Amino acid sequence: MSKLTIKEIEEELDKCTKCKLCEEVCSIFLFTKKFTPYDKLKVVKEIFQNSQKPDNWETVFLCTKCEACDYICPEKIPLTKIVDEGRKTCVEKWGIQYPRQKVITQNILDTGNPFANSESRTAWLDKELAKKSKNLLHLGCMISYTNSKMGKSIINVLEKLGVDFTISPEEFCCGYFVYNTGNHKVAKQIIERNSIEFKKYEQIITACAGCYTFIKEHYDLNNQLKHVIEIIFEKIQNKKIDPSIKRKLAIFLDSCHLTRPHGIIEPPRVILEKMGYELKEFDLTKEKGLCCGADGGMRIIKIDFALEMGKNRLEKAIEKSNTIFTLCPFCIHNLKEAAQTFAIDIQIKDIFEELDKILP
Repeated sequence: MSKLTIKEIEEELDKCTKCKLCEEVCSIFLFTKKFTPYDKLKVVKEIFQNSQKPDNWETVFLCTKCEACDYICPEKIPLTKIVDEGRKTCVEKWGIQYPRQKVITQNILDTGNPFANSESRTAWLDKELAKKSKNLLHLGCMISYTNSKMGKSIINVLEKLGVDFTISPEEFCCGYFVYNTGNHKVAKQIIERNSIEFKKYEQIITACAGCYTFIKEHYDLNNQLKHVIEIIFEKIQNKKIDPSIKRKLAIFLDSCHLTRPHGIIEPPRVILEKMGYELKEFDLTKEKGLCCGADGGMRIIKIDFALEMGKNRLEKAIEKSNTIFTLCPFCIHNLKEAAQTFAIDIQIKDIFEELDKILP
């Protein structure tokens, strides 16, 4: 659903039975007791119909786009796509842009990343990679500029497992940051730019969950797209691993962008168990797992919301384990800041770094 009409919005609203199941999995509602998915449907209708922006227009931006409401809705209302269309209309009708959204968009256009970092994405890499390969590893902005340790571990693990890949010196932001601001016009320009580079390869491997879902859903590519955890899972299933630990407890936080829309649920759990961890689960987990609060552009406009939601995830995690694993660089970044902000003593780890330590 690339564009929604007023009629289609009204039809979707009419489908809603107000069963409120979506409220049970909406991180924003559970934190604020406001801004339900149904509220967003109503606001988008007003945004479409009114020439003047409604007082509650901000509701469509108070969403992590975790897609939990889409998953649980018995009427299959595409709430996240409706939110996206509401944001886009806010931009096109009234030029609505939060100050930090404007800055980040301009940073991406100027430097290829939201942080205005002019260094190479792999300035931290201490080894030579193959210059030519049919497989492209797309690291993403978060890993390249905020979590190089994760990037090094991913590269090491892929090499140890014999995966042929390269990293393009032309790597540029996938456009997901910009799309979340509602500026779909600029996001489309970024997509067109990257598509030229992507089409040079037979397979694109993404390291970031956000990149994965955005490229999969918005790029018209013939290339096969996989997340790096899928590649590792394929290579490691029949490989014997000598666990570095013996049945230590851990809890796994699913990435919204891998779990609900794309069903990548078991691979990280199987890998962690092969590494020797005994996994605990959140009360709401897998397809019903709650968002950490970092995504959908939330940290850009309401960092206090993002950190409070991160705090909630950590408090629930520590009831079952003092070690939490995740695949997502957004989650790692937000959870670590939440742990520091609220003085929560918990180990926040990514699978790749731990796997790199034990693979020969």
